[in-house]
Amino acid sequence: MKNDFLRTFIKMGIVLIATVLLMGCFQRTKAPYVVEHFTFDYSSPVVSGLTPVDELIRIERFSVAHSFKSMAMVFKPQTYRFDSYSGSRWRVNPVDMTGDFLIRDLRKAALFKQVFSYHSNEPVRFILEGAIEEFYESDEGPGSKAIFVINVALLDMNEKEIARRLRFQKTYRYSNALDKRSPEGFAKGMSANMTLFSEQLIQDLNSALK
Repeated sequence: MKNDFLRTFIKMGIVLIATVLLMGCFQRTKAPYVVEHFTFDYSSPVVSGLTPVDELIRIERFSVAHSFKSMAMVFKPQTYRFDSYSGSRWRVNPVDMTGDFLIRDLRKAALFKQVFSYHSNEPVRFILEGAIEEFYESDEGPGSKAIFVINVALLDMNEKEIARRLRFQKTYRYSNALDKRSPEGFAKGMSANMTLFSEQLIQDLNSALK
């Protein structure tokens, strides 16, 4: 009788081990969680009538409001509430994405002799600082919009007095209607905002330096 009990116990143990191993195999074959990444996609604006200056400028790393300080694609479905698209993210943080594309556009515009990023220690005369205040998709109301608000300031480091260094400061606000409420539509709308911002900023910098 003891032998029968022992054989039954061993069989149950084998079945249990086989079940655990089988479940592990199923978990390994489960489809991986796929995340789609998005970024700006637009051509550098062509700005005519610029007066190039023989000076260097550095674009400092912009700051950003904590609500948008991540790679999440944030949207606002209603008042008092923010959410984000699951399975879709920005390729890089909006701060770095905005700075990288702005550097690209400023170099193509050739307004300055050279344009450096904040990674450079090259002595420059001008420094551009910025703070992103809003960067999200608004789904309040009848249609969705890409909201982009940023404040920038141009500093002239040739001025010895700190109070006299500010050459230009402005807040830019953009609200672009989306073709459709989706991560793709959001990325497209925000790219349109970035195009407008980049073009207007280049024109404003040109006016401030004349």
